[in-house]
Amino acid sequence: MGELKRKLDTDYVYFAEVEMLLNYGIGYPDLIIRLREKIHQEGLEDSVYVRKTDRKLLQNVHRFIELLDGSDEPILDDESQPHEKWWWHLRSIARGKHPSLTLPSYLRDVYRKRRKYWKQRGKENLYNRSYWMEPRMYDMRI
Repeated sequence: MGELKRKLDTDYVYFAEVEMLLNYGIGYPDLIIRLREKIHQEGLEDSVYVRKTDRKLLQNVHRFIELLDGSDEPILDDESQPHEKWWWHLRSIARGKHPSLTLPSYLRDVYRKRRKYWKQRGKENLYNRSYWMEPRMYDMRI
């Protein structure tokens, strides 16, 4: 019973953390990425909580990255991780540059519908530092 409870808790904690962060700005974005990795390791990909939360995270990826960049431990895309582990590549997803076929089927439509909008948004913000692009260092010398 303890093993079952532990696995059920992981997917619900992931759901609750994303809800709290995106709805109220309360939480730890870096923890969400680690929780998603744990879900993958535990084989909980088919949980209703996980699928619902994955969709919400992908739909709100720009807001999530803004919160991630403002956290104590901002995380960049981890190129050592395969593209199938999409949660390690949220910045490339936000730029519309992630290969859609590496996403789970339940996320592909969400990504494809929003990708065109995200790419256009990136062009409009070409000269402005946007919260969903890579953090940059600017030379402030005059």
